[in-house]
Amino acid sequence: MSASSTGKLPTSISNDTISVNKIAWPVDREIPKLEWELPTGVRVISSDDHILEAPGMYEDYIAPKYKAVAPKVWKDETGTHLECEGRNLDSIGQKLLLTQGRPGMANPILRAKDYDAELVDAGFIFAQVSMALFTLEDKNLMIACYDAYNEWLANECARLPGRMYGVAVLPTIYAPENTAEYIQKIKNWGFKAMQIPSNPKDVWYNGSRWEPMWDAIEESGLPLSFHIGENPNYRGKGALGTFLTTGFQPFRRLWALLTFSGVLERHPAMNIIFTEGGISWVPAALYDADKTYLQFESEMRPQLAQPPSYYWHRQCFATFMDDPSGIKLIDDIGFEKVLWSVDYPHPESTLGESAALIKSFFEDLPSEQASAIVGGNAAKLWNI
Repeated sequence: MSASSTGKLPTSISNDTISVNKIAWPVDREIPKLEWELPTGVRVISSDDHILEAPGMYEDYIAPKYKAVAPKVWKDETGTHLECEGRNLDSIGQKLLLTQGRPGMANPILRAKDYDAELVDAGFIFAQVSMALFTLEDKNLMIACYDAYNEWLANECARLPGRMYGVAVLPTIYAPENTAEYIQKIKNWGFKAMQIPSNPKDVWYNGSRWEPMWDAIEESGLPLSFHIGENPNYRGKGALGTFLTTGFQPFRRLWALLTFSGVLERHPAMNIIFTEGGISWVPAALYDADKTYLQFESEMRPQLAQPPSYYWHRQCFATFMDDPSGIKLIDDIGFEKVLWSVDYPHPESTLGESAALIKSFFEDLPSEQASAIVGGNAAKLWNI
């Protein structure tokens, strides 16, 4: 797939429909050279990319007492698989190679070549399969698994210093009282970013039990990311299209929960990033939340000192890949709260179109806003 000469994505409109040209799978996708250069001094930072876990990594990195029960990452002609506690933890109904097939996903040198061609200086790296380990029954084993994953990820990112920034997994959602201690480990590994799952089983982020976790996250100064699609299920007729169409905008509920429960209000220095959910959901969510609060203010528990939208603009961020509606609404969202990403190297990523998209941002937005969105905001948020 190649961009048009204007730097726009190749879309056409006819008979009131929008058609998008067929896009190759990542393994086959070419990256065209665009005859355009970034403005001087602009850094491009992808706020959401992925890495493919290596076969044998958990046996190599997990604490000795858990080696016999360590997760197994293994690879065959259908893709890379994960199993633990006698269960297969692959995404249900998915052809794994469609998502995992780009060689740069597992090879930093090849990733760097793709980054260079896409005008990307650096990327923040999320897991590919390991978030499924939050479903383990043995929570001590789960912690040991994420110890192993985080150490492995730190070492992998060190192979491409200054270009790969790992997003550590914070695994204390079932033991929130241990969060401060674990975040110190995350810092010792050298991470600047961390994540927790968006919708884990038997976890209520608005509950008082989780207040020590929020306290520790705020005190740490590390921004906290939530990411879509941690345990995708593509089983059944229409499941793939339904999941991908709805799954890219799941954060209205989570943002509302953190806001209306007072979590954000009580932790003003805690920065939250909603990752890969796009940005066009934000204006409607802010409007609806403010209106709801005014209509039901006397019944709200807790009472907030400010309207809900205040907390978005104070401490929340969202990432997007290609969201034309969101770009049109950038003033309502706040350009300082927007982070661009490639989502390297997933099928839904901008791989092969990144340079054209970046060019279009500078054509459609003031230079200050475009520069901030493609990298300036990320550099400031994560202090890189």
